[in-house]
Amino acid sequence: MEHYYFCSVKDTPEDILYQIALLEMTHVGPVVARKLIDHFGSAKAAIEAQESELDELGDIGKKILSQRTSDEMLNFARAQLLFCENKGAQVMSFYNEQYPFRLKQCTDAPLVLYQHGHCNLNSKRVVSIVGTRNCTGYGREKCAKLVEELQKYDVLIVSGLAFGVDAQAHTSAIENNLYNVAVVAHGLDRVYPSEHRSLANQILQKGAVLTEFPTKTNPDRENFPKRNRIVAGMADAIVVVESAIKGGSMITARLGNDYSRDVFAIPGRIGDTFSAGCNHLIKTNQAHLIHSASDIAYILDWDKASPKSLPVQKKLNFELTPLETKLVETLGNAAKTIDEIAVASSLQVNEVSTQLLMLELRGVVKQLPGKKFKVA
Repeated sequence: MEHYYFCSVKDTPEDILYQIALLEMTHVGPVVARKLIDHFGSAKAAIEAQESELDELGDIGKKILSQRTSDEMLNFARAQLLFCENKGAQVMSFYNEQYPFRLKQCTDAPLVLYQHGHCNLNSKRVVSIVGTRNCTGYGREKCAKLVEELQKYDVLIVSGLAFGVDAQAHTSAIENNLYNVAVVAHGLDRVYPSEHRSLANQILQKGAVLTEFPTKTNPDRENFPKRNRIVAGMADAIVVVESAIKGGSMITARLGNDYSRDVFAIPGRIGDTFSAGCNHLIKTNQAHLIHSASDIAYILDWDKASPKSLPVQKKLNFELTPLETKLVETLGNAAKTIDEIAVASSLQVNEVSTQLLMLELRGVVKQLPGKKFKVA
């Protein structure tokens, strides 16, 4: 089975089989599943644990015990592996070294991903582009131009294969010879919308179709927010091109902020329905206003010859106090909220807030959308 890459007992073909089976159990999602695997050492050990061991886990242990005698789940898992082997797809465990490391940082990351196509999901730069299915001419133009400008940065483009902005993002990535990934809300045995079957095939020429859903999973409404968390979690930045005030793109933007990702929005005219969401994100400090790819490069420091190095105080004309130095070192190269900084530095929230304000006024740190702070 050349499609598997081994790194531990949790990432062997046998344990991936049991991981898929574990996810088929009622009330066991990716978060609970990973807790069980970490507790028992592997998915197989979790499913085959003694009754006394499962009793110690309370209700969830009893639920596993009541379901694990069924061969249906293991047969289902075998069918998934066989389907992927025949299709030339890869089944990727959370514990695989090729699993998207950015997504792995998210507490609700999928336990298993199904990938059709060949693409490095851990590319140096990853940008997710999302927006309304009812994309206007303005949105298509802005999206196409943005992707064209991103070409020089060798970015991996991620979107959701939907009508509108998603389709434009994928098409523009193909036209500009960029790798791109379509994250879908169903199994790899189908394409939704069906009108995008040709587009999906084009993506596979230099990219991949990715999902956490097994075969025979329909694109049901509840699957799209789950899909959106992958779109948000596996990227460095999320760009909302056009969006109404409510919709999947706004969910993706919120998730991006929750995951401490940089969120960008293309502004539109006041009163335009499908610019209302973008304008709202900008107005409420949940997204950076973006005119071009250079805005993303500036915020993410892509134009610098080498990665930002700490300590920053070497570049300053003044010395930082020990407390200020501690806060800068706590931030590192990541964006964090005041609460996250307080926990990591073991300081009081009000003390952190005061020091951050002073550092911001001196240009040492900057505030980002979502009330996060980052070293300037």
